Amino acid sequence: QTLRTSEYEKHKDRNPDRVDGTCQWFLQHPKFRHWQESKASSLLWVSADPGCGKSVLSKSLVDKELRSIKSRTTCYFFFKDDNEEQKSTTKALSALLHQLFSQKNALVKYAITDFRCDGRKLPKLFDKLWSILTKATVDPEAGEVICVLDALDECEELGRFKLIDTLNHFYRNDTSNRVDNATLKFLVTSRPYFDIERGFRELTSNFPTIRLAGEEESESIKREINVVIRAKIQKIGTKLMLDDSERSSLERDFLNITHRTYLWVKLTFEVIEQRLAITKKKLQGIVGTIPDTLDKAYEAILERSTDRELARKLLHIIVSATRPLSVREMNVALAIDESSKSQENLDLEPEDRFRITVRNLCGLFVSVIDSRIYLIHQTAKEFLVTNNAATCAIPRIWKNSLEPRESNLVLAEICVLYLLFSEFEHGFQSTNSGHIFLDYSAQFWTSHFQKAKIKDHKSRIAKSALALCDVSSKRCQLWYNIHCGLPGLCSSLNLAAYLGHTLTVEQLLLGKGIDVDAKDNNGWTPLSSAANNGHKEIVELLL
Repeated sequence: QTLRTSEYEKHKDRNPDRVDGTCQWFLQHPKFRHWQESKASSLLWVSADPGCGKSVLSKSLVDKELRSIKSRTTCYFFFKDDNEEQKSTTKALSALLHQLFSQKNALVKYAITDFRCDGRKLPKLFDKLWSILTKATVDPEAGEVICVLDALDECEELGRFKLIDTLNHFYRNDTSNRVDNATLKFLVTSRPYFDIERGFRELTSNFPTIRLAGEEESESIKREINVVIRAKIQKIGTKLMLDDSERSSLERDFLNITHRTYLWVKLTFEVIEQRLAITKKKLQGIVGTIPDTLDKAYEAILERSTDRELARKLLHIIVSATRPLSVREMNVALAIDESSKSQENLDLEPEDRFRITVRNLCGLFVSVIDSRIYLIHQTAKEFLVTNNAATCAIPRIWKNSLEPRESNLVLAEICVLYLLFSEFEHGFQSTNSGHIFLDYSAQFWTSHFQKAKIKDHKSRIAKSALALCDVSSKRCQLWYNIHCGLPGLCSSLNLAAYLGHTLTVEQLLLGKGIDVDAKDNNGWTPLSSAANNGHKEIVELLL
């Protein structure tokens, strides 16, 4: 169970099932057939543009076309940019090993030596995890092992480079040393990004068959999208009792849109179906305003929000959250404002009604899966977020309207206000079990505060952060024990330096009687702690 570090099954099942007749551009492609039928260890990198159904394809491969059988073990991991748990290569390798050992129990022996040596640190050690995987798959008991890694482009950058280098080295050198009956295959999907293409360039130049470029199959993909469009038009036609000429006219309007993707089709038809207290005449009016790009579809969805200010707060929270919030957590987070003093005085909606509120605020732009709230697609985040603060100053409705620093400030303020609730003044009590937002706030407020890059010493949040770092308070001990799982604190300066809170360190240094050389329980001074964690600004302040 040490290798069970993620809910990889739920991550896969976030994606919809493949529609019959789609993905044939891939399933019938000679490069896939060759890779699938080969008895040798091999890599297949599948690249395609956003919204073309890569994750739907990966799910279908795992569940159907490449599902585990007696002679083949299929393992998988779905990377996702909106969840810290889904961005890590070590969690990916841990998931692959957990699935392999769950299906082939005898192979767990290859992890025992490293587990005895490293214990619970093992799931964080990339090289050891990779070594265990390659050793285990050489065992005759392993048979053919297939590893499907979806959306490599959504993996965190350093881990992505490390994984690409490792796959390069393995398939360039190690396969020649493997025994005849040992087969380890990787199928990797991603967008056709330059850094990934460059990483695989040596392999693709020597072994051209390892890359299947979906962006070069645009006509085939478009034909399959047309199949989906026609099927959906028949469904709407039946519902509205449209005659053949009306269905043909509707189909023609849709097929005239140049930039068709699966995601665009899904959004556009759901927008239409949402309005179905609809007549034939009204349908013609709606069709006349079909958004012809994904960005326009996103604008159209958010334009219908019942409360734009609250919708913006919700979206700030979703795009900056370290992990997806549950419906209950989001209910609390949206209800918190400067007047909130305890959970008891929050004006919370019943959960079922709150789900409707979320849908009214953001429509199809967000989805609720397993009671957690997500953006509909990675392109939705790219539509909203800009890394250029000046861009946010340009008058616009939604596109590029959220700046990461501001989003983190919104969530930092919510978490800090929550941790300052009166019931936490005396630390942990049995009643705290009902405080659904305590775990998230305690674990991640420090990260959001740091990313918000607050400079104003006199701001409310700066003063609040200073109060939360008062190690003599029960409140500080409460959140810190949840944050680190470790009892005992030395000084507020040690804590602020460890967390990387430059502003708080500056505030503490202005006080009297501050011991800048005080050591924590591990013998670290504020300076050594800041240096060890890469907090350069704090190091300069303390020198």
